[in-house]
Amino acid sequence: MRRGRWLAVLFCLCWLMIAAWPAGAKGENENTDELAVVTADRVNVRQGPGVPYRPLANVHRGETYRLLDVKDGWVKIEWKPNRTGWIATPYAAPVQRMEIVQEDRLRLRQEPSLDGRIIGHLAQGDRVAVIQEEGEWKQIVTNEAVGWAAASYLAAAEPLRNSQRTGVVTADSLNVRIAPSLDAERVGRLVRGEHVEIVETKQDWYKIVARSGSGGWVAADYVEMKSGQAVESEEDAVVASVSPVGVSLAAIQGNGPRRYVSRWTRGPIQALAGKTVVLDAGHGGKDGGAQSVNGVVEKALTMETAERLKEKLEMYGARVVLTRAGDDYVPLSARVAAARLYQADAFISLHYDSAADRDASGITVYYYDRFADYGLAQSFQGPFTQLSTLPFRGIAFGDYYVLRENERPSVLLELGYLSNPSDAGTVATDGYQEAVTTAIASAVRRYFE
Repeated sequence: MRRGRWLAVLFCLCWLMIAAWPAGAKGENENTDELAVVTADRVNVRQGPGVPYRPLANVHRGETYRLLDVKDGWVKIEWKPNRTGWIATPYAAPVQRMEIVQEDRLRLRQEPSLDGRIIGHLAQGDRVAVIQEEGEWKQIVTNEAVGWAAASYLAAAEPLRNSQRTGVVTADSLNVRIAPSLDAERVGRLVRGEHVEIVETKQDWYKIVARSGSGGWVAADYVEMKSGQAVESEEDAVVASVSPVGVSLAAIQGNGPRRYVSRWTRGPIQALAGKTVVLDAGHGGKDGGAQSVNGVVEKALTMETAERLKEKLEMYGARVVLTRAGDDYVPLSARVAAARLYQADAFISLHYDSAADRDASGITVYYYDRFADYGLAQSFQGPFTQLSTLPFRGIAFGDYYVLRENERPSVLLELGYLSNPSDAGTVATDGYQEAVTTAIASAVRRYFE
């Protein structure tokens, strides 16, 4: 009897354990990783969940990463193998699923409606991250935008293979871009013989991770699989590396059949080559400028904007001079003298506004000389109008010393009101700083084109 009771107890315990086992538990071999997708142009990955933590890297819109944790408005991701960091939740979203576009030139809209403004088009075969559904529409993230597409033209994507392919760069100099397009911003460069891991293929582009940990998109023509599946021969690789300027499609004669190498490019597009731009970060040192109620100081913000903008303009080939390189007090006369000394093709003074009216909001471009400055000021109208974060207040005459006494084409930009709590919270974010400096760089390019 005693043994029978023990067997009965043991039987009951087994059933209790089976009932308590999670219904959704998965085997170790199944992929249970969640993904987060980046929703802004360029976002800092930080060491910890907060702005004071040191930036480790940049990630870009449309890129997906393993989602590890969510904490106090921050998302923890694995941004490269065995390396983790945090990004702010306004610039990332959990991925519901990855899907493939089934229709060429599928319209991407601002709202989930046929009346929604068209903000772009998708190509058949594009792999996109779905972050939300509403009726017959799905909100998706691509490298170029976040928008809504008709759900009927999307289909579930096959999971990416865990085993990455290794490639070798076959060109002397290969541009790495933030998106699979020749018009996308260049974020790095690889040299012949460098090994990369290919993590995604999109039409004629590879998404790669270099041994240094940096990544982006490169033209597939100039990367050869270690197994020899990319370019047809060593001759093709040599021609790709020395391709002449201005040729879009050329025939190569040889002993074998006639072959073609397409999409030859000039390398980095130096739209501002030969131009000198002086960036004037407003205030500094003992002159702190405006200050928001939550402690954002104008002199620190203008310096951050100037440094980001300098990097972008230099990528376009410009020679960029800063009127101050740190928290230094620089007299107005010295700022104007820098424009004269370096024979600036454009002088841009960066500021953040303040007003007694706490509702005052937005961006303003100021000029002084109708003939010398107005053309430069006008170039900002398009890029600033397209910014969705703050309203563009327009172009106005401004009797400021750095404009009035300047002999070079010059403008003064007020990039938001620190006296407005909403503006102040916006302008201090990574997303705004990235968006506004991209708009300024675009305006400068327009001016010189």
